[in-house]
Amino acid sequence: MKQIDNQKIRKYQECSADEKEVLDSFRRMKLMFDQARFELFSYKLTDLLEKYEDLLEMRQETQALLFTILDEIDQHGLAGIDIDYKKLGLNRQAEADNIREEVNIVKEYKVAFDEGLALISSGAAEQAILDAENCW
Repeated sequence: MKQIDNQKIRKYQECSADEKEVLDSFRRMKLMFDQARFELFSYKLTDLLEKYEDLLEMRQETQALLFTILDEIDQHGLAGIDIDYKKLGLNRQAEADNIREEVNIVKEYKVAFDEGLALISSGAAEQAILDAENCW
């Protein structure tokens, strides 16, 4: 068995053609793996953002319907419940704020994965790996 404890670690440009081919293959596999994961998460996050948009729209429609029905009940003289409209308004604002906070988290992740995909597709990620390999 060959001893490696005293051998110098070689930089990429010092490798033979066969060694470079192996390193290039591993690098491409890693980038393909990263690309697949980033695409998957980007897709999932896009889907999630669409669900949040649907949620906001549905909530807005539901709240409008609530106030329409409450107004109709009042117009028919059947309002027997004391409704705190100020509290309902504060609840709506708190819900909207919470949803916006969640949407911002999703958007931050989406931007990061999309930037990663852009780096991979442009070749910048592979170049960064090569540069790191040459800085040992």
